[in-house]
Amino acid sequence: MGRTLKIEWQETPDELKQAYRKERNSERKIRLYVFWRLCLGKRLKEVAELAGISYRTAQYWVGWYRQSGLRIVLQRIKGHGKQGRRPKLNTLQEKALVAKVALGSFRNIWDVLDWIQKRWQIKYRYAALRKRLKHLKCGLKVPRPCSVKADIEVQDQWKITDLPAALQEAELTAAHRIYFSDEMRFGLWGQTRKRWGLRGVKIIQKIQIEFTWQYLVLAVDVVHLKLRWSWTTQMNQTQLMPVFEAWTPDAVIWDGASAHRGKAMGEVGFARIFLPPYSPELNPCERIFEWLRSKIEGEVYASLQHKRHTITQLLRWLAADKPALQSLIGWGWIHDAFAQLPASP
Repeated sequence: MGRTLKIEWQETPDELKQAYRKERNSERKIRLYVFWRLCLGKRLKEVAELAGISYRTAQYWVGWYRQSGLRIVLQRIKGHGKQGRRPKLNTLQEKALVAKVALGSFRNIWDVLDWIQKRWQIKYRYAALRKRLKHLKCGLKVPRPCSVKADIEVQDQWKITDLPAALQEAELTAAHRIYFSDEMRFGLWGQTRKRWGLRGVKIIQKIQIEFTWQYLVLAVDVVHLKLRWSWTTQMNQTQLMPVFEAWTPDAVIWDGASAHRGKAMGEVGFARIFLPPYSPELNPCERIFEWLRSKIEGEVYASLQHKRHTITQLLRWLAADKPALQSLIGWGWIHDAFAQLPASP
């Protein structure tokens, strides 16, 4: 194993040295270094140790060089040129699997294994199927909730035609302050959240059980990426009206809660545009509420004021981070609707 190799070199040591120094790709650079040292008469074992590769890998490279020359050695990728096993599923079966995954039909890979075996009588190992799903760009995702009473066609129509029509009917322009708004109740009734831990070892998470809460009133300006928020102890017109009187919006887009539809609220002086029934997912405020809950729940708070302070700090951070805010609320259909507004009255 330590003898000097006899190779019919097509390059000189200086040519290999210059190619090694000019190369920027780390994988090809190692291969050029190996051949440069071998061309100088070094032993294969010694060169493999210097390059930090196994002796067997160096043997493969030398074999490739003898067979096809340096150009092919530099083009070959890891795997020694071996062809991998053909997938158990053919192209049509993989398309059917991807379509099924896209519907959110599977809770875990075991469900996928069972479905493939029942439909095509094909058995997969867990690790192999997980790797194949990753190759097909499939992965675990958190579904967006949708009420069973929601009408998807009505929602799509509202986004494309009804919202622009409502904005125009209210005689709004791009210069007006138009907010999406909603309320989130938060309190000291604790919730558990996932934590990293050791397999087989239970994690104990303390939670609070106190019947005390407040409401976060949130307004979102999607076009200008701005947030406004306030606090109330109840969700009614009496407490919401002073908030919106202070904010002085020209229009508010929100759901049809009684406090939003009330007669007194209509006298505050802004246009009200209502979302379709059972459609909270059309309100960008909900995305921010979801983000907030992921940050604040699963912790113990000294008081409701402490939790409220935490929410305030998170909202301040989010309002200052425009890219993060854009990723949450920068929905294309909202921008399309607002783009149809005239620039001025």
